[in-house]
Amino acid sequence: MVFVRPRRAEVHDDVLFPAMNDESVVIRTAYSVISRGTELDLYTNQMHTRGERGQWYPLLPGYMPCGEVVEAGSKVSHLRVGDRAIASNLFGGFDERYCCAWGGHCEYIVVGPESHPWHGARRALKVPREIASEHAALAVLGAVALHGIEAKVRPQEGETVLVVGQGVIGNFAAQLCKASGARVIVADLEESRLAVSRTCGIEETIDASQNALATAVAELTNGRGPEAVIDVTGDPRVLESLLPIAGSYGRIHAQGMYLEAVSLYFPETLFGRNLTLSSTCGEQPEHAARVLEHMASGSLTYKLLLSDVMPVHAAGDAYERVHCRPGDVMTVALKW
Repeated sequence: MVFVRPRRAEVHDDVLFPAMNDESVVIRTAYSVISRGTELDLYTNQMHTRGERGQWYPLLPGYMPCGEVVEAGSKVSHLRVGDRAIASNLFGGFDERYCCAWGGHCEYIVVGPESHPWHGARRALKVPREIASEHAALAVLGAVALHGIEAKVRPQEGETVLVVGQGVIGNFAAQLCKASGARVIVADLEESRLAVSRTCGIEETIDASQNALATAVAELTNGRGPEAVIDVTGDPRVLESLLPIAGSYGRIHAQGMYLEAVSLYFPETLFGRNLTLSSTCGEQPEHAARVLEHMASGSLTYKLLLSDVMPVHAAGDAYERVHCRPGDVMTVALKW
């Protein structure tokens, strides 16, 4: 699947794939999940890097495929032919006529040293039998949330954590913080997303389209503010507005992809209130493996986070739905 230009997704049948060797696996994709953040930025021509490393069209998007292993190199021990597996973040070895960013919506995925220089075939993970293939790749988004929580937020039992943005990553972040023993409050502009969050066990929700966020949070925390804030919106204006909401010595984690400059008045925010501002990018295979375990055990609710499954030949319609209807669609999987 190819972005040929902004807001134009097509299926091409002439894309060359990375080379297979004895340290690689080949996955025949059954489903691949759309990322509302990273992929929509590229779909709408908001590129993530500049200069020689910048993205360009035609572009191979996606980073969340799931399917059956059809080949496994002799040096690969954690997967075998017939296993179901997910993969993430392909970086190289593709047809040079296309920009790989990151090549996850493909009929076949080669995972090895050429496509994944840092992890090789370890980027492919076996899917537990309890998880349906159309849901399995959601674990990659859960892993993004887990990475930020473990590396930076580190919620403690009894702390209050505010999560702003209740897309898939924000929902997973809220569930993971609650599992750590924290009190979790979530906010979003879409009541439909907050309803999903409540179904996932997050009881304290704020409809930011109807209520002033700062006032609502102050009321829920008796004016103290939360010990930690996770912003998953990717909007610099939202991030800036959250700094006064956090409690003194609070932690603010920027989990979204901010493609515009973030403006902070330092004396009255970070410096004046002794705040810590952090960010994380992406995930590692070990994060995704643990999220798969949580999903399989039932400790993470995930089925409601996939709104629909559409055939890959309808990818253009699928992207338009995800882009234009945030109140109706959490995300969509493409069926191959």
